[in-house]
Amino acid sequence: MRFVTACRQYLPQLVLLVLLANLADVDFLIGLGTEANANALHHGFTHSLAAAVFVALAVSCVWRITGSFWRSAILCFSAYSSHLLIDLCTGTKLGWNATASAIPLLWPSAKEFSSPLVLVVGVSHKDLPALFSMKNAWSSFYELLTFGAITVALLALRLRHAQRRTMSHNRETASRTVCTSNSIR
Repeated sequence: MRFVTACRQYLPQLVLLVLLANLADVDFLIGLGTEANANALHHGFTHSLAAAVFVALAVSCVWRITGSFWRSAILCFSAYSSHLLIDLCTGTKLGWNATASAIPLLWPSAKEFSSPLVLVVGVSHKDLPALFSMKNAWSSFYELLTFGAITVALLALRLRHAQRRTMSHNRETASRTVCTSNSIR
């Protein structure tokens, strides 16, 4: 029941973070709408750390999804940047190779960055039929499983760390209580 209650309580924040994680691909939609070529503007400014910072600060000014402005900004930046990280590790062939797609991570610098490790085979953006193809559906499912597993592992490590800190704090508090109650009079 607590899990369901927490999901209801944080659903708007979760939806916002999912939208932010996909916002970098707005350039794909703009390219599709203006030139009928989805790849015309894809992997442009929206795939940079500058865009991630700008969006995170702008969203945090409008809505603080955590207690403070900076915590909200960091969370929003992390969600947006997760897309950049996935795109860095996306290519045409899995493994250690030079097929990763490049993005302008340090825009306005013209240098583009890519990872030597391809974890995800990229989706086809050629046109709408290609975008909604079965090949892209399988690629998206694989991406969800791969990065979902990484996210679950990181969350489990964070939870374990938090539990250890709590146990350590409880032991420290208990020993202080014993020392205080056994003081010499």
